[in-house]
Amino acid sequence: MDGNGSASYAGIGGIGSNVWPLTGAEMISRSKLKELRARSNGPGLVNLAVHISALAVTGFLVWLASGNLWLQIPAMVLYGTIIVLTFAPLHECSHGTAFRSRWLNYLVGIAIATATLRPFLYFKYRHAAHHTYTQHDDLDPDIVPFPTSLREYFRLVLGASFWPKLLGTLWRGATGRYNEEEKSFLPDSVRGRVSLEIRLDVLLYITIAAASVYYGSMIALTYWLIPRFLGEPVLRAIRMAEHTGAEESPDLLANTRTTLANPIFRKLYWNMPFHAEHHLASSVPFHALGQLHDHVQPHLKHVSRGYIQVHREILAEVLRLQREKRQAR
Repeated sequence: MDGNGSASYAGIGGIGSNVWPLTGAEMISRSKLKELRARSNGPGLVNLAVHISALAVTGFLVWLASGNLWLQIPAMVLYGTIIVLTFAPLHECSHGTAFRSRWLNYLVGIAIATATLRPFLYFKYRHAAHHTYTQHDDLDPDIVPFPTSLREYFRLVLGASFWPKLLGTLWRGATGRYNEEEKSFLPDSVRGRVSLEIRLDVLLYITIAAASVYYGSMIALTYWLIPRFLGEPVLRAIRMAEHTGAEESPDLLANTRTTLANPIFRKLYWNMPFHAEHHLASSVPFHALGQLHDHVQPHLKHVSRGYIQVHREILAEVLRLQREKRQAR
């Protein structure tokens, strides 16, 4: 049972619930799904190696630009973008689809989550609720309300609500004082483990901060926290493109958007731009989402040519809503 007294059909990463029966996935035949669900360690290890290499190269650019803020800040933005894109392998590990080996999914997931200030187990259960109640106005914990003004739009992109929410998660998790929304997706049986992980994370962060002050070191700020902060707007813009402006309905063919990003970005973002496909069949590994796209593309209601196009459409609608408000006065 979920926190609202309704039975979830498939638990973690499942399809819908009695109160929000998601549709659309039935269009994928069982034989096709079985074919695409095959998991392997190889593609995940290759993608992980590519991502680590990109981090090393962009981190080296930050080092080369040391002493020149005009060069170092852009380098940090680039490096920070690669850092925040590790959200993709974290996401895949939470589904258990990044690798075939369960321990590898857990190990990589924990490592990325800790480095990006996201508790892994907490995210796993929160994300499961997002899949169960995709675009439900009250029950989807990750729903992004459509901005009705330019101010709201830029607040969403800049993460004005994201950072307080993230810090609140760490505080509540460390103290064990979860709010009602969190209790709805965190079963009693896992809250102790979730709190333990968060407490260990917070202890690690405090230790790094103390060591940085003691040794007068800027390494953690320069190569971790500042780039992590500077890169977040890129991830906010990407996450907005996944559902914002799509239907707030249980129809998976209409409530999620696929974005046809370039191959380099798809590689660094582990095929997550095929987002409608992922919601239709979250058990399909990232490396097979392109094949699933070929299979379902004619039925998808939101397929965009790129992230810039998505945000142009969102901004056009925001400006239209603002004009209507002014005319109504």
